[in-house]
Amino acid sequence: MKRDQMLMEAILGKLLEAPEPLMNVNGLAQRLNTDQAVIRHHLHLLSDKSWVVEAEGGFWRLTNAGHDYLEGTPEHGISLKSLG
Repeated sequence: MKRDQMLMEAILGKLLEAPEPLMNVNGLAQRLNTDQAVIRHHLHLLSDKSWVVEAEGGFWRLTNAGHDYLEGTPEHGISLKSLG
């Protein structure tokens, strides 16, 4: 399966926007209208970068490094405007 950087950024954005700190694969898949297997693969890629971590029960959350990435400068992070 190919990596989709835009999907990875969209996942980070959904986790950032969520009213609760944890979100499961199904919730992300529904919000992004994407297959759960694709979401799961990209969550693991984001986990490789330490930007997300899987919590108990299959829920995922942003890490401190993930927040730093989202708040970073354009050279070091994504534009929050691109998430909306």
